[in-house]
This record gives sequence, structure tokens and C-alpha cells, in this order.
Amino acid sequence: MNALLPLALLIAVSAQPDRSQSYLVSIVDVPLQAGESLERFALSTLGVSYQAICKLPEGWTIKAGSSIRGDGVLEGEGSNGVTWLPRSSPPELEAIALVTLEIESAPNSFSGSATIAGIDGEREVALTSSNVRLTAASGCRGRRVR
Repeated sequence: MNALLPLALLIAVSAQPDRSQSYLVSIVDVPLQAGESLERFALSTLGVSYQAICKLPEGWTIKAGSSIRGDGVLEGEGSNGVTWLPRSSPPELEAIALVTLEIESAPNSFSGSATIAGIDGEREVALTSSNVRLTAASGCRGRRVR
């Protein structure tokens, strides 16, 4: 029986699921009203490792990274009113970054805010994990927004 113990241990270890998964991150469902545009967003992350910025929308700067402790940021900002995004789920922010997400942190990995520009000025709105769509992927998509 003792000879079977190492084999049983090897099978049990190899049956453990991978504890992380790679995803493409898209910013979605930003609460815009008529005549408003997304000027900037800032998300704090937990349990997210950034692998790549997959898309850099024209006129935007994107910042992403995480610390060894597991906390991080994903931020983006348009350079002026012409580059601000007038859709609540802008295609320019679709599949913007490739991340590895630790499974335990998946439900609440993203939180932050967006700055919305409108005729009456700016306003801040909260962003949560519900404003981030994760699509399983092994790498960035090959297309760019123009």
C-alpha cells in the first residue's frame, strides 16, 4: 500500500485546477447621458496581473500595472474633447488589456471611477467590476481601433 501513496499524491496534485486565467479586459456600461462623453477612467484592481496593453486608442494614454502585493491600476485618459468617447460601451476600450486574474478575487477585482464630460461640465461616476467585461483569451487580438 505504501508504494501506491506517491502515485496517489501525484494524481491529486495534477488534478488541481489552474488557479489563474488570462482575460481580455473591456470597459463597458459607463453611465452616460445624452450629449456626454467618457473623458477618463481609473480602476483599482486586486488579484490582477497585467500581461499587456492590447490597444491604445488614438489620443488616449493608458496606464496599467500591479504590485507584488496584488493591488494595481488600470487607467485611461483622452487627450482632449475630440478623443473623448461618446458611447457607454466604447469599441475603443474593447479588449484593451490582457490580464491574469486570480480566481479568488474575480467577483470584486475592479473598482474606481470615471470622469464624464457634458455640456454642463464634468461629473464623476463610480465604476465596479460590473463595468468590466472579461473575455477568456490567451493573447491580444490582432486589430487596432482607428
